[in-house]
Amino acid sequence: MTESLTYSLEKKEDHFEIRRYPDYILAQVDVESDYDSAIGIGFSILAKYIFGGNKKQKSIPMNTPVSEEK
Repeated sequence: MTESLTYSLEKKEDHFEIRRYPDYILAQVDVESDYDSAIGIGFSILAKYIFGGNKKQKSIPMNTPVSEEK
């Protein structure tokens, strides 16, 4: 199970919430390929970074949300 960031609830109304999250690291990569290939390539690049393939050579926690877009 992927851990979710803790947050404080600022406001809740009908079907939406306004949340306040603490500072966090955002890892993002842009890949030029067809959609299915780009998902696999992008995930591989980010997984290497998350599991220690970064400047500090240290693993960082992977939290939700995780997103993708075309």
